[in-house]
Amino acid sequence: MNALVMIDNSYDRLAPHYRALSEQRAAYLAAVEGYVVQAAGRSPPDRMLDAGAGDGTRARRIAAAIGVDELVLAEPSEGMAALARSASRDGETIWPYALEDLPLDEGKFGLITCLWNVLGHVPGSAARIAGLRRMAALLAPGGLIVIDVNNRHNAAAYGQWRVLWRKLIDAAWPDERRGDVTVTWKVGGTAVSGRGHLFTPAEVRRLVQSAGLRIADELAIDYVTGKQSRRLVDGQLVYSLEKADT
Repeated sequence: MNALVMIDNSYDRLAPHYRALSEQRAAYLAAVEGYVVQAAGRSPPDRMLDAGAGDGTRARRIAAAIGVDELVLAEPSEGMAALARSASRDGETIWPYALEDLPLDEGKFGLITCLWNVLGHVPGSAARIAGLRRMAALLAPGGLIVIDVNNRHNAAAYGQWRVLWRKLIDAAWPDERRGDVTVTWKVGGTAVSGRGHLFTPAEVRRLVQSAGLRIADELAIDYVTGKQSRRLVDGQLVYSLEKADT
């Protein structure tokens, strides 16, 4: 029987199972990482920040692939940060900060990543905009932010008719609270539950614009297969963001 754990600080409880959970979604995570490497490779950065870094494994792979000299992992969960510290490398710093609390006096970054729906675990649009603004303030001239978020209009996951109904409702009566959900991660005999958010493409555009950013590129990636698509109903949402004044 699965043990269900209901706690506020769900990422601390998830930490021992994080590697196994990552393996369950390996195709999707690899596709997102490949996209980041390709996008950043056009102008390889010296410094990279990963906001909501988990155990740091993914950021390290990306940094190695593009030749980053200095990597900063921002992770507010002590359980996750402990995993990151256990594998820490030269040229690496770990910050104990949430997205909306990132310090602004530690220099600029050519690449900032915020992956696997980290933005969806920030409660409310005001805090999400604050987090995006923090990343924008930390972005070096010509730099890039890459995020991926869970898609409320993901027809590959929820079915075409259900998503069509959601689109009609969301267009007629916009309400971001419809995207608020209880997230349950099932790993082995354990299920860890916490709160999360499913975004619509229109909602992401509003948040990005409010934060002084613009969308440089967008696509969908299937959560099971990792297949990329330019149709935003075909998977989770992935964005490259730049400062709006660039």
